[in-house]
Amino acid sequence: MSSWKALNIESDDESDIEVDDTKELQIEEALKLYQSAVKFHAEGPVSFDKAAVAYQELFESEIFKYPESQSELRRIELYGPLFDENALWTDSLEVGTGPTVASGLDAGPSTLPQILHLSHKNYAQFKLEYLTVRSNSLSATLSHILAEASSALDHFVQALDKDDTDLDLWRRTAAVGSILDSKRVARFCLEAVLEDDEEGLTVVLSLPGLEEALASEQLRELVAQLDDRLSMLQSPLCTGSRRLLSKMLKQRLDAYPEVMERERHLLELEYMPGRQAKQPKRVVLKAPTTWAELGDSLLRQRMDEQHGSDMIAPASAISFDPSSIARLVSKSTKSPTEAVAFKPKVTEPSEALRMPTTIAQQFPGIDDGKPTTQPRIASADTSRSSVETSTITLPSRKRDNDAAGLQDGNDEGRTKSKRLRARDSTTADSGDSRQALIDANTRWEYEQQLNEFQAADDWMFETVGNLFEKVGIVGLQRAKSVRQEVNSLPDEPNSVNGDNVDKLHTAKTDIFTFLGNFNDRIAQAFTKQQGESLDMSQGSTSAGLTASFGSGSPSKVVAKAPQMPDVGLQGLLEHVNDTWSLTEDVTYTWVLALLLPDKTTMSASTYTLYQWPEDLKTMVVRTVVNFDHDICQRISEQLLVKHDAEEMGFVAGLTETIFELHLDIYTLIRQPNSGVDVETIQAQDIRLRRWAELAREAMHFRSIAVGAPSLEDELNMRFLWATTFSIAASDVGQDYVLECMNELRAVFAAAGNPVIRLQNNAVMPELSLAALDREISRLTTKDFFLKVTSQDVSNPIDVIEGLEPLLIALSHDDAALSDDDEAMEQPCENRGTTGVPPELVRFLQDSDISVRLPLWQRLRDAYSAIDHIPMVVFCYFRMMAMVLEHVKIPSTNTLPLSGRQVLVLKSLRMLHDMTMNVLTIIQNRDNALEFVDEAGLRSAVVCFGDILQLLQVFNVHEDSMRVGQTQQPLAANGLPLDSFKKMTRMLHDFQIYIWIVLYHLLQEAIYQNTDLYPTLVEDKFDFLRCVHRNLGIRGICGESNRIFVRLLKDEFVNMTHVEGYDSEHSQVLHDLYGLNCFLNPSYELMDHHCTHDAFIDRGAAMQAVDLLLSQASKLPIRELIKHPLEKTIERVHGVVPRKKPTESILRNRDVYRNYLRSPLNPLDMFDCLQGYGNELSVSPIPKEDAMLAAKGWHFLMGHISLTKFRAQKRTGPTATEDVDIAIAFFMQDLDDTMDKWETWFRLAQAYDTKIEESVVWSAEKLNNSMQDVVQLQRASIHCYIMATALAFRSADLHFETSEKMSELYSDFAMRLYSSSREPFDMLPFGVDDLEKFLSMRDGVVKCKLFAPLRLYVSWKLSRVLFRRALEGRPKSWTLHYMLGKCLWKMHSAPHDLRRRNRPPSASEVLQAFIRAIELLPDKRDSKEKREPILEPHYKLVVIVHKLVSRGELSLEQAREALNNTPYARTATYAQDKDEWVPHVLAVLKSLRAADKANWHHRMIARAAHIIYEDSDPRAVDEPSSGHLGAIGAKHELTQQMFTKTMVLQVWRPECERAGRHFVYTARYTRFFTQILEQLKDRSNLEALARRVRRRPHDVFEHGLVWQDICNAYLRLLRAYAQLPEGLETSTFSNIVHEDFLMRKEPLEKWMQAQDTGTSAALDVLREVHELKKVNQGLMKPGPIDDLIGDAYANLFNAVGKQLLEDETKRKQEAALKSPPRHPSMSLTHLMNLDGAHGESAAPSLTSNATPAQTDVPLRKKTGVGRREIRACAETCAQKAIAVSAAKSNAASGTRVQVVIETSAPGSIQDSADDESELSELEEEDDEDGEGGDDVPIKPMFPGLAPVEESSASSPNEEPAEEEQQADDEDVDVEGAQKPLRDIEESQGQP
Repeated sequence: MSSWKALNIESDDESDIEVDDTKELQIEEALKLYQSAVKFHAEGPVSFDKAAVAYQELFESEIFKYPESQSELRRIELYGPLFDENALWTDSLEVGTGPTVASGLDAGPSTLPQILHLSHKNYAQFKLEYLTVRSNSLSATLSHILAEASSALDHFVQALDKDDTDLDLWRRTAAVGSILDSKRVARFCLEAVLEDDEEGLTVVLSLPGLEEALASEQLRELVAQLDDRLSMLQSPLCTGSRRLLSKMLKQRLDAYPEVMERERHLLELEYMPGRQAKQPKRVVLKAPTTWAELGDSLLRQRMDEQHGSDMIAPASAISFDPSSIARLVSKSTKSPTEAVAFKPKVTEPSEALRMPTTIAQQFPGIDDGKPTTQPRIASADTSRSSVETSTITLPSRKRDNDAAGLQDGNDEGRTKSKRLRARDSTTADSGDSRQALIDANTRWEYEQQLNEFQAADDWMFETVGNLFEKVGIVGLQRAKSVRQEVNSLPDEPNSVNGDNVDKLHTAKTDIFTFLGNFNDRIAQAFTKQQGESLDMSQGSTSAGLTASFGSGSPSKVVAKAPQMPDVGLQGLLEHVNDTWSLTEDVTYTWVLALLLPDKTTMSASTYTLYQWPEDLKTMVVRTVVNFDHDICQRISEQLLVKHDAEEMGFVAGLTETIFELHLDIYTLIRQPNSGVDVETIQAQDIRLRRWAELAREAMHFRSIAVGAPSLEDELNMRFLWATTFSIAASDVGQDYVLECMNELRAVFAAAGNPVIRLQNNAVMPELSLAALDREISRLTTKDFFLKVTSQDVSNPIDVIEGLEPLLIALSHDDAALSDDDEAMEQPCENRGTTGVPPELVRFLQDSDISVRLPLWQRLRDAYSAIDHIPMVVFCYFRMMAMVLEHVKIPSTNTLPLSGRQVLVLKSLRMLHDMTMNVLTIIQNRDNALEFVDEAGLRSAVVCFGDILQLLQVFNVHEDSMRVGQTQQPLAANGLPLDSFKKMTRMLHDFQIYIWIVLYHLLQEAIYQNTDLYPTLVEDKFDFLRCVHRNLGIRGICGESNRIFVRLLKDEFVNMTHVEGYDSEHSQVLHDLYGLNCFLNPSYELMDHHCTHDAFIDRGAAMQAVDLLLSQASKLPIRELIKHPLEKTIERVHGVVPRKKPTESILRNRDVYRNYLRSPLNPLDMFDCLQGYGNELSVSPIPKEDAMLAAKGWHFLMGHISLTKFRAQKRTGPTATEDVDIAIAFFMQDLDDTMDKWETWFRLAQAYDTKIEESVVWSAEKLNNSMQDVVQLQRASIHCYIMATALAFRSADLHFETSEKMSELYSDFAMRLYSSSREPFDMLPFGVDDLEKFLSMRDGVVKCKLFAPLRLYVSWKLSRVLFRRALEGRPKSWTLHYMLGKCLWKMHSAPHDLRRRNRPPSASEVLQAFIRAIELLPDKRDSKEKREPILEPHYKLVVIVHKLVSRGELSLEQAREALNNTPYARTATYAQDKDEWVPHVLAVLKSLRAADKANWHHRMIARAAHIIYEDSDPRAVDEPSSGHLGAIGAKHELTQQMFTKTMVLQVWRPECERAGRHFVYTARYTRFFTQILEQLKDRSNLEALARRVRRRPHDVFEHGLVWQDICNAYLRLLRAYAQLPEGLETSTFSNIVHEDFLMRKEPLEKWMQAQDTGTSAALDVLREVHELKKVNQGLMKPGPIDDLIGDAYANLFNAVGKQLLEDETKRKQEAALKSPPRHPSMSLTHLMNLDGAHGESAAPSLTSNATPAQTDVPLRKKTGVGRREIRACAETCAQKAIAVSAAKSNAASGTRVQVVIETSAPGSIQDSADDESELSELEEEDDEDGEGGDDVPIKPMFPGLAPVEESSASSPNEEPAEEEQQADDEDVDVEGAQKPLRDIEESQGQP
């Protein structure tokens, strides 16, 4: 029975102990993965891919991450050596067992070692089997085989780690070792199989196991291959049994024969038939030319033997090229760098030409898939770059003499003829000369590029030097000659300024040499933090002093010894070539030659006799370190041999010398900040102790051999000195060291104070009592300095009182000893030197900088603790001077080159840190330079000048890299060295720090000597500019977070008036923010490679505002919008700070807005011409509240926006956002003050631009929103008035102002003239909306405040303004042209318009146009192809024609006037009035011919008007007069202006005013309508009407033009059908309604059956109906409805009556023929369910009425309503159209129209104005009838014609063209619907 248990209930018998079975589950999961992998593995090669995936998943399981799963070494590495391995398996056994799996293995944790063992073993076997399969397919490469075998070996090792009893596994591992060519691994594994055999190989055949037998056979073969005869002799084999076993088990010896066979094949392909050991050979080296080169060659050979990639056989001898040895005497000494690139070559011809492609060459001694020999990655010389060590020489296939290393002997001349030898000589000479020319050109190009940097250096150092020379500081100009100095590199220091020797020459030379051969180790002296001491520890000051006093440091410089010659080198090389000498032998011989005295001449050794060159000293040191073991062993062997006294003396001297060299090495590398790691120091300490013991033994044996040693013996003195100083270098007490030194002093004193010089040892260069006294004094004075420096920092006063007197005394003594420089004076006068022992001062003077510098550091820290910042800066300056003096001292010249380079770089790093600290203090404290007096200022500036000389060396080298002359140091991967980049960046920062501090020092000098700097602002600007330009071209100014550029930005705030400020400040802003503020960026902008800020801070933005305003004022506005400045201005405007407008500003803005909206007062226009009035009541605004407006920033932004919009070429309607922005900016610019005439002027231009854009492309706003355009004009004129008044009284007298004022007057005049003419027509000057109540005598009346401006007066104002504009621009033809138009309007004005004003004369008018023609630009002078300007010519011709027509000009005067235009100079001229019109038409035709683009439409219209006016327009019936004029005018207009489809082709010329185009189109349309009406051209007029109706925005006053066209069309239709007006009223007012109904039906049928042209009235009715549809309520429908009614009345009277009579007669005849039928039985009566034909049935009912009914009088309706009449007429017209359309479409069957014969009510557009008086009852009946099915439905889109409209067009209308189809889409629907009028009807009397 199953049971269940609640999860939320715990029973008491349940245990709380939870069993952790995580490990069991993981092992179980791994076991499943293992079974899956083994399964796929067993399936063979088919499933090998799946097996590989399965094994991969297996090894990713968690069990392989257990600690117990790791190897023993790995566990110790991860968990330490105390890990108990047995505990792991014990713990695993304690866990419960898991489920049993199919493999039979226990799945519990106890089986974990088995799973690990089998997994690794099977996976390794799988990899090898997989490799076997691929090796059979020839797809496995040698590298692939090695990689897979290496991986398999790893897994075999892991398997053996878990179970080492598997003999098969050992044998397979041995097979993998054989594949990897590791005989050590193979032998070890095979011996492991036989490890149970204690007797070795003696009884291998008696082993019963098969695996042991196979292993023994393989081990025999391996021992034979190794030629291990000893093992073979110890265990002789039985040959008989061995042959039998080999034959039987031959196939099972190799575990993986296919892989080994494939590997053997690949080895044969790579010329590696076998990998046997090479036989010893002789390695030939290049013969050295110096002792140093020989040592370098030996070191390199040693490195090649130990770590090289070449297979050099063991015990190979070395020799030197004999041919080179023969030329040693005559050949010049080469630099050591040539020997670096030389590679030893083995003299075996077969292998010398083989490429290093084999495994043996690439990986000598492959073991476990990895090279057992260390690759050549470093040499003993740590300063050698990786590039040098990796240099290889590829062999060439060409076996010429050079490749073979042979020399061209004298036999070559015998084999070549004289001609060939001459040709070769000429070719060689020409090639050399050509290459020399190329090299010279290259050098010249580099020099030209470097001249820019040199010029910048000269300018900077001369400028800065001249500024400081005003206060007597000289020396800064020395840095400009550094380039010439380092390029020449003289051996002796050059002299500057006469006898003054440059003390920094050695330092500059060392820096340049270091940069030429960059060393990463030496560079760390600068790049790593070194502390504030050159030779002391980076710890505390006391600790540093302890180290300084406690250890022996290099002594002072001694006299120079002669340089060592290269004598004896040739003999040594010949001796080496004559013997079989190993590298160790030759090295020992080389050491003996240098360190042993000459036995033949008994002269001293080169160690004591000569001054070794620097490279030789380096080679000796490296040799005794790298060959230490061999040398020590050989000397030890020599000591064991008994020698005579002389030989023992030589051995002892050699041992002592090596001991001294090791002491020198140990002392130098033990110094702090030496850059040597601790392991190297410990190893050297061991070597030093070993050689000390060896030297003691050697001296002991020597004393025994000599018998009676003497104290005066030099070798004994050297040994005692070296022993004492080795004790001092060790960690012993100071007292013990002093006792040893005192004893040594006693020995030297007893010996008579000998002086021994060891110039090649830096630690003990001089052995004398004086040197010993200095060392003792150093140690004895240590207590005093420790007492001073160990004082508590918490009491800085005691430190100051203890140190300051001593340091000041030392400073005074230094000043007394110095003849060149003036020392810093004491900052406080009350400080003295009382209480300072003189011996301490003398000791400090003789002591090293490592002793004095910490004292100043201690004093500085004390002053810093009490926050006495000026003295802190004083201490920093003094410390910097001390460091530089230490670099200048001659003693540093004796140091080795690398030592000097390290010293200089350490000094520079210390100076770098000090300068950075000084700069930080100066930037944060105002009184930092308070204690810097004249002497201190001079010392500090000179100090920084010296530093700049050293840094200039770096700049020179970097300049060479910039131009490509020198390559920067690269790492092994080809990338720039990180250390070099870091060093370069720090040096750039260093220079920036120095120049900023120097600038502050210059400010201090100016402050202290103001009288010496009369132009101090200009001087500071020159300093900053030249430094910025110099640092900028090198890309340095952007370093250190651009603090120098930020300093420039802050300092330039007060330098805006200095010449060159704009360009320099622009460069600063470009460096900081990437702003391009230059006027000419092409040559002013310099890319200083600065990182730009992503955002501009507000302070910088305000500073940039002033600069941009200044720069923008130098450019015309049209150039500014295309200049890069424009984008910069927009960017700055986006971040410039904006203040919230105050209440006063907001109130003033309201005043401005109200002023611009107010009506125009004519008095303001008159006053502005004199500069009077026009004052607004605005509040004064402080400048701080409108800072940007006061600067003019808003005006600039507005002007840019306005000009940008006006400058673009617009070909269609454009958004006016830019203009609106410009208006907003101009209004903001008035926040500061209203007295800115140019702001008002540009604001007026902005309004003008907006007006132009509103009316230039479409007449929509002219027709629908004229009031908005009028308001814009008022605002524009107000701005012009204010600008004119302000400019008259406040404008300056610059030339640019005169030009702007001329533009102002011109635009103002143009605005007035445009507003006075159509389409504006004086509307802006109206005052209709300005009416106020005034108290008069008659009471309170409502009247206008002032009279509006009159038309004539506006023309007079325009004339005055145009004349003022001409004063500034007299050569403008447009001004003369517009002035002429004004004069013409005034001249032609009627008397009532001009009143008492005298009009200008005709000659004055003509003279203006003649002058305009004279000033027209000559087309030949213009490079651009542009159309001719014809406006002045046309206007002159037209005005002359009008004047002649009016009789104001005679023909002669007209001819004289027309002669001014070339288009009127014809061959014949009009002699009388009759010829005048043809002449004028000919002139106009000439003008039209010049207008090839047909822009000037007015000439066409004028010609048409002249032709039309030349005849009498009233004589329509006379074809000879008016009719011919209309025909001629129509012909003229239809040539180019009106097309066949009545499209008006009129374009706007360039000089036409905005809005006038639509005025002209309206005029032309009206004129053409008049002509068509006169010619009775109804079809064209209909097409014109349709065209005009569809384009409402193409003409001005479109509604009126449409009304004129409709009226003309209606008149034509009425005349065509001869329909009198009022016919409808007379016809239907008194007719009985029943009679109307009887006539209506036959009339409808008749109208439906008639085609077009049958009846004129019917045609008119149809066309009027189409017109009404096209009208869509735009025009009042009264005239249209009248014509409809009249046409229907005509048809009703003429046709309807006859049709009714015919119908009545036909019915009577039919009634007579057939008997009467009862109406109720009539089928018609039965079927008439919907009430149809109700009207026709009425008479029947009336006629058949009963007698009772006939007696009652019936009331009949008289008259028909207009609505019903129009409904019937329109219905008839529509039905007729539909029928005709149905007939026409019946054949095609495309469309079917259903004709409903019932009448329909009238249109919803019907007007009730002309309704007849009908009864209300009839109206009600009509309303009831409007609900019929055939009521026309109002279309949703009235502009879209219905279906019937397609057949309703005029029969004379031509097919529509593509242009017409495009125009049909623009049907206007705005005025389509009008409100229904009230319907008024009256009842008719019976």
